[in-house]
Amino acid sequence: MFEREFVGELKRLKLKRYDVCYILQCTMPTLKSRLKNPGNFTLNEINNLKECGFELNYIYEYENN
Repeated sequence: MFEREFVGELKRLKLKRYDVCYILQCTMPTLKSRLKNPGNFTLNEINNLKECGFELNYIYEYENN
């Protein structure tokens, strides 16, 4: 569920997963882990994604359900 929304944001922003790894300063396995369990994103990571144009309201929706 969350990953589908995330991929939609990637397409909207014309980014690739490797771009997000660079933004978050993490490896691809770490990003995949975060996508499987969005509650593991740190505040710093969320802020970095917001600064790059991600609309992240759905992170809170998935975490609260």
